[in-house]
Amino acid sequence: MQEAAVVRERAAMRPAVAGALRRLGHEMDDLVVVAADARALAVPFATDFPDRFIDVGIAEANLMGVAGGLARTGRPVVVCGMAPFLVRRAAEQLRLDVCVPGLPVTVLGVGGGVAYGDLGASHHAPEDLATMASMPGTQVYCPADVHDARWSLARAVTSGGPAYVRLGAREDAVVHDEDDDFSPAGTLRGDADYDILVVAAGATVAPALDATRTARCEGLQAAVLDLVQVHPFPREAVQRAARRARRVVSVEEHVGASGIGAQTALALIGRWEGAFRSLAIGDGVAAPGADRDQLFAAYGIDAPAIHGAMTTNTITTGGV
Repeated sequence: MQEAAVVRERAAMRPAVAGALRRLGHEMDDLVVVAADARALAVPFATDFPDRFIDVGIAEANLMGVAGGLARTGRPVVVCGMAPFLVRRAAEQLRLDVCVPGLPVTVLGVGGGVAYGDLGASHHAPEDLATMASMPGTQVYCPADVHDARWSLARAVTSGGPAYVRLGAREDAVVHDEDDDFSPAGTLRGDADYDILVVAAGATVAPALDATRTARCEGLQAAVLDLVQVHPFPREAVQRAARRARRVVSVEEHVGASGIGAQTALALIGRWEGAFRSLAIGDGVAAPGADRDQLFAAYGIDAPAIHGAMTTNTITTGGV
């Protein structure tokens, strides 16, 4: 029995986060925002607090030095820009000027993973979460929609140390309610007596929920562990959730060697017995002109691939 696909509302994270950033500016009179030609995310804040907003232009490495210098005065700082350029181009400055000294700088990276779709490899950052998790003392968040994106921003800014929040570039499926409670340990969603667990974060949460819904129609019991904070990785939460399952599937919009699949495997090894599958972005360069949905299908991280990993022992995933 095949159940009809869920039609979900879609919403862009940037306007929601921009509004939340402005509200934080009213609550925190020392908060400063520094952008790298990324005014769209900072316009409401810059309008209300022009004396606390700096746009350095297309100069991401310089931006990290400016942010670090401001943070050394005791001010919390939020950095806005495009994820591929903040994470890769400015990695050295981010590490040395912000993360090593443990300064209160939150990096909002728009378009992590393959969110920019058809803009191609120059605008993709499928390694952003692992890169940021490797930075000393840095919290890393991967929200799925506008609601946990706002939670991630507030938690990151008030953490008192360096943090990274991956934001979607365009519209994402809304998979949470506005009044949902979010936790660093993630949220378990699905059947109470599940024996298949899917661990997902960010844009893969919606296809994971779709896949478990299809599996439920086939008589299977399944649940999704919906993660938003991916570093420090919630190992104990994964271990608790896996105890009920005979099969665990991880799925991520990220390279497989260093993302939540690898972290899930480390959390479970020697502590759990069952079948484990990891679905992630494979090696190779994305096909030119492919949008995000096409890339998810090509990489084998869409709902049909997740369903296949849940229900078969032999899995053929995409790869480009």
